[in-house]
Parts: sequence; structure tokens; C-alpha cells
Amino acid sequence: MARQTLARLILEILAQRGVRYLFGVPGGGSSLDLIEAAGRAGIEFVLTRTETAAALMAAVSGELGPAPGVVLTGIGPGAASVVNGIAYASLERAPLLVFTDGPASSLHQAFDQSALFAPISKASLQLRPETAVTTLAEAIHCALSLPQGPVHLNLSAEAAGAWIAEQPVEAPAIPAADTELHSLTRATELFSSSRYPIIIAGLDSRREDAPRALGELAQALACPVLLSYKAKGVLADDSPYMAGLFTGARLEIECLEHADLIVFFGLDPVEVIPGHWPDLAPVLNICTYTGHDYPLTPEGQLGGPLANSVNRLLSAAVPASAWQPEDIHSLRETLRAPLILGGSGHTAASVVTALIASAPAGSRLCVDAGAHMFSAMGLWPAQQAYDVLKSNGLSTMGFALPAAIASALLEPERPVIALTGDGGLLMCLAELTTALARRCRITVLVINDGALSLIDVKQQRRQQPCNGVRYPAVDFAAAARALGCAAWRVEPGDDLSSALALALACEGPSLVDVHVDASGYVNQLAALRG
Repeated sequence: MARQTLARLILEILAQRGVRYLFGVPGGGSSLDLIEAAGRAGIEFVLTRTETAAALMAAVSGELGPAPGVVLTGIGPGAASVVNGIAYASLERAPLLVFTDGPASSLHQAFDQSALFAPISKASLQLRPETAVTTLAEAIHCALSLPQGPVHLNLSAEAAGAWIAEQPVEAPAIPAADTELHSLTRATELFSSSRYPIIIAGLDSRREDAPRALGELAQALACPVLLSYKAKGVLADDSPYMAGLFTGARLEIECLEHADLIVFFGLDPVEVIPGHWPDLAPVLNICTYTGHDYPLTPEGQLGGPLANSVNRLLSAAVPASAWQPEDIHSLRETLRAPLILGGSGHTAASVVTALIASAPAGSRLCVDAGAHMFSAMGLWPAQQAYDVLKSNGLSTMGFALPAAIASALLEPERPVIALTGDGGLLMCLAELTTALARRCRITVLVINDGALSLIDVKQQRRQQPCNGVRYPAVDFAAAARALGCAAWRVEPGDDLSSALALALACEGPSLVDVHVDASGYVNQLAALRG
């Protein structure tokens, strides 16, 4: 009977499941066996500069691809350093397998890695030669089951290198969503008694036929739709029913005051700013699975695949609303107004506007956390799900560049732009060399204002002394060139369009460092969040 190592069997299973990349920073234990096995299985290992970036790349590849993303780390410090990326996968509902070497065989570098990951992972499992096939199938199933998320797998060097009898490998199927439908009658009653419904769609609306179903429901109701940051593009920005984005901020809540029924459509509670949900209108929750802990009790609930729920509702002939096109246009303009920033020279809004004019058709935008995200998310025109990638549930800085690298690897023909603040880029600047090594066609656009601007604004609003929120000036263009990338520095009086054109035409990674006026953020945040 043929024999192979456990590591080779693991990677063979992952390859059959559709995994194309393995991200990470290896240690000296099982990591080396997994990397060797990946090469044999046709899976490319991507050496990143930090474990956090590796996990973010893997999680984004899980969101964009058919299989869970996969990241590996060494024992101890490697495992500790990957936590932020695992937290992203947990709060953004991204399927991810996290391989760590271990457990430790001595006190050196030893701590309970499973306990560390327990609050932010769906399961923590130990891979052993005698049960590995079953355990790995369980891990894949768990990562892909709704709500999707990260699963931690400990693998010792001894187990990874163990020779075992060859076993039949079957690609585990993606688990089906809960098909149980709850109270269709109650849902149709709520629609029948409503004249001004508003739909709020969330991250679950990105999957399968849900975007099409959302469009059909919006058209049947002729009502406005708000999208979470993760759902941006699920309904095209140029749709007549698209009203704007929803985070739970004050301005959006004011728009909901016009509604007599609020429809959650695949909305995850983690997408909404924490706080008291105002008593505005009854809520109908159309969800892929039950069990969400919402800050309210819905008046009705439909569980199961979103497209199935919409088909049932349309078969029941839900009535059109009383909304008029001009009403929806008015809501859209109300939500759009704060996105345009005041200030001199370049601003985040003017940078995004210039980028829209310059970017090739079909470009994907990856947006980092920070004050610039409001204008970026609101102004960028998205046509489909995943046209824009943004950390929302975790809202972690240092996301945009790793996300853009994952996008470029999975879809190399699609132009991708990483829009980041200076603080976010400083957290992952070295990953420019990862993009360079992989020849990723990425344009990094840095909103450079020398501050953690969103926190700076909050500090100003508290009338506290300016302390701990501003950076010394950084020349990111010079830093990028030193790392091997093409780069341009744009000062307030410089022409941004020409720099963008040159950067977007590069075959490899490029960077544009734009110095902006941040003074408009204070009024913008006040308008959006009060």
C-alpha cells in the first residue's frame, strides 16, 4: 500500500477542495512540511512579512474564492502575531483555516494557543495521523458553515512528518444553508400593512443568488435600499433604488424615520455600530440562518437561503410601496452630502473623485479603516458584490494592502487599488515587497495627513489636548522606491491625475503618496454621526 506524510495528505485534500495559495511566515516545525507538501500539491506558498498580513490575505482569499483561505505560522510568537487576522475572519464571517505548529514540547515559546484563539475561532482542533482526514474534513465543514469563520488547527512537526497509509480523499461539500422558513404569513402581513418599507442589506446578501434576489425584491416593492459596507455593490450604485450605505450612524437613522417597515436582508449585527436601536418601525428579518443577537426583537423572520425567501415573498405578491422616485433620490442626496469635504488642496473626497475618473473599468477598491473611508465608501461606484473590500466588523487598520495582494493573486487580470491612510500603511508597509515578489499589479493610494485622523477628530471633539494621534512626516513615495516599487509624491498644488495615470499603468505594484487637507473631517463626522 502506498504511503505518504500527513502533511502531503493535508495539502492534497486542500488542493482538491480548491485552495490555490498558502500564506504565512513559517517556523521551523510543521510549517516546513506543509510548505514542501504545498509545492507537491500545486498550491503556491506566499511568504509574507507579517503573520497578521498573511491571515488577512488568506481570509480575503476565502471570501473571494470557493474554498477557505489557509494561513500557517510557527509556534509561540508566530501564533501570537496572527491574532488580528483571525479576529478579522471571525467578525467579517470569512472562512479560514489557521495552521499553527504545536503544541510546544518544552516550556520554550509555550503557551496555550488553543485558549488564545478560542474567543475568535469557531473551533480549535489537533491534527493527528490516525484521525487527520476526519479532523480536516470537520475543520473545512466548520469554516464554511454559516456563519463562516476561522478554524484553528494545531499540527506538530512529528505528526506532519509521520508516514501514513494513503487514504481516499474526497472534497468535502459546502454545507447547505438552513432551509427552514419561518412565518411567511407574518412577513406578508407586514408588507401588506406597510406603505414605506426600507431594506437594509448586509454581508450575507453577497452570496450565491442573493444579489439578484435583492434587486428583484427592491423592484417589486419600489423601495429604497441601504447597504452595509460589506454589502456594497450587491445592489449597483446606479440602481434607482440604491439610497446609500448603512452603519447605524445618526444620519442613516434619521433617514429610517421615513420608514414604516425596516427589512433586514442578510444583515449581520456585527456590521452595525453598537448602541441602542431606536424604536422607529417594525423590523422584518430575512436571514440565511437564525440565531443572530440583534439589539431588538424582529416582528417577523424568514430563515433560509435569501433567494428562496424572496421567491416565496414574490409568489405571495407583496404590494408595491408608496415611495416615489423623487423620495428615494432625496434620501440618496441626504446621505451623500457629507461625503464631499471642505478644505484647500487635495482632500480624501477629491482624491477618490480623481481616482474614479482615472481607474480602469472593473477595478476593485480595497479600503482601509480611517477618516478617509467615509468618502471612499460613499463615492466609489460599485456594480457587483466584492467590488469593494473593507474591514467592517473588526474595522482593522492595515487591511487594504494585504487585501489588494490577495485580490491580485486570485484575479490577476482585474485591476486593484488599495486606498489607505498613512497610519494603516505604516502597519504593513513591508508587504509592498510581498506584492513586488509576486508581481502583483496593485496601485496603492496613500491619504497622507500625518495623523490618525478619525481618532484625532474624536480627540478634538472632546476638547482634549492634541496628544498621541499625530505622526512625524513620512515620505511614502521615497520609502516605496527604496523597497523597489514605482512611486509618486503629490503635494497640495500638484496635479494628481497625471500621477494616477502613471501609477495605474504600471505592470507591478505602484504607490501614490497624496498629501491632503484633513480639516474637513471634523464637520463630516459631525454630520454623519452627530
